[in-house]
Amino acid sequence: MRIRMMLLAAALLAAGCTGSDQAEDTTTRAPFTTAPTTTSTTNDSASSSVPGPPAVAGIWLAELGGVVLQFRIDERRDQELTGLFDSPMEGANDLPIVITTDESDVTIEIPVASAVFEGTVTADSLSGVWKQAGAEVPLVFVRQGEVFAFARSQEPQPPYPYESQAVRFDNGPIALSGTLVIPEGAAPFPVAVLISGSGQQDRDESIMGHKPFLVLADALARQGIATLRYDDRGVGESGGNPVGATSADFAEDALAAVDFLSDDNRFSSIGLIGHSEGGLIAPLVAARSADVAFAVLLAGPGLPGADVLAKQTEELLRAEGAARSAVDWRVGWGREVIELAASELDSDEVARRIREIIEAAAADAPPGLEQLVSETAIDETVLAFTDPWMRYFLAYDPQPALEVLTIPVLALIGDLDLQVSAELNIPALETALAGNPDATVAELDGLNHLLQTATTGAVSEYSQIEETFAPAALELISDWILERF
Repeated sequence: MRIRMMLLAAALLAAGCTGSDQAEDTTTRAPFTTAPTTTSTTNDSASSSVPGPPAVAGIWLAELGGVVLQFRIDERRDQELTGLFDSPMEGANDLPIVITTDESDVTIEIPVASAVFEGTVTADSLSGVWKQAGAEVPLVFVRQGEVFAFARSQEPQPPYPYESQAVRFDNGPIALSGTLVIPEGAAPFPVAVLISGSGQQDRDESIMGHKPFLVLADALARQGIATLRYDDRGVGESGGNPVGATSADFAEDALAAVDFLSDDNRFSSIGLIGHSEGGLIAPLVAARSADVAFAVLLAGPGLPGADVLAKQTEELLRAEGAARSAVDWRVGWGREVIELAASELDSDEVARRIREIIEAAAADAPPGLEQLVSETAIDETVLAFTDPWMRYFLAYDPQPALEVLTIPVLALIGDLDLQVSAELNIPALETALAGNPDATVAELDGLNHLLQTATTGAVSEYSQIEETFAPAALELISDWILERF
């Protein structure tokens, strides 16, 4: 959950955790796929005051724990260096950088990310150390001839065999913007509101170079199913502020989407399709609205968030090759932090106790992982686990909302999902939905948390897979809806 918040943190941890308990060289250097495009990155607002050698200018790529990092550096006519930074998997692009040089030594600052890279430039590489969130990781950027681009063959290209409309609807004072996709043919059509996973998502649920909701909406439209997908509050063209909001607040946004569709005679039935946290939100909405006729839960949890996150932490660390001692150490104090955040204690007391727990854990930190319990890291952990969203998610039990559903429900989890474990959540979903005569719970072989055909299920694999959404899963979802509506 909250992939964007964890990408670089997980990458930094993976870079510091080896597959055994022996220290290894963790310097990262990896091949990349490139695509032709312009290499001009001139941006006067991102310039430095110290001229650098011509060799610094160019496109530089590195991979840190599966996360692609890119510098695009130009040299202006006055010999000043300007440039931009991209982390495509996090949707962070065109971030201004400040570059200083001293002979072959180069320092690149990314102010908005509070990150610094210090290295030495050669003809083909920038070798040095990446510093962020108290961590220092050896890293090698490799010179490229072209800007990095993802291969995403499933993304639809115009002209589309359906109608796409830009729409706006309101949740009280919050104006939300989205895209309504209407199939060809005679109305009415079943329509589904797409509810994104955790973190601030755009209407396509863009993540790690993929656009799952764009692909899903396209696939459903071609089968005669309409969809409404929207930018989360505070994202893209939607208003509102996500700070302090919880899953219950986001359920209100989804409920507003249902209300927006309810009087439209082009639609025969309204359903919900929620991914990850969206699979938690959908039952909340369905339990409150008589207009909701069906719900599809994609990698939605059946257990409280505290159980989901504890298992997720362990599974993701193992998948990234962390040593057994590192996993045991991190999971051990992590469980204590999770339990505190899920408690009813006030946030000041939770913050105080979390700080005590991590400071105590620092004494036993495995070699190379001291940065995870640095003062900076402790501050960030306290902030994350006292956030209202996190505390609500960890304490929330989805079972009661699932148990009262009488509408058709389809719940799917991939057996390679390391974020919402099928092993733990499938039985919980089956139990909660046991009284529903039209509830289907299925574990899908070979699929990860994004419902891609995967090998390991690791987060670092998401971006490396060309497929955005497994065709078999798309077909299963559309067939299930069309059999009923």
